Amino acid sequence: MKDELWMRTWNDGHPRFSDDLHRGLLWLFAPLRRLGARIVRRAATAEPAPLTAPRRDAA
Repeated sequence: MKDELWMRTWNDGHPRFSDDLHRGLLWLFAPLRRLGARIVRRAATAEPAPLTAPRRDAA
């Protein structure tokens, strides 16, 4: 009987738990998403490094 009551309680509260978990994960990952966007934006606007021929040592 206790198992049945526990499962009913779990089923009744599961949607709220899932919503809270989803909202919490979005809150945790939002700074990482902004940081990634900032890195991509900075890389897109940076000047490309000029390609140079490899130097050979005069031995």
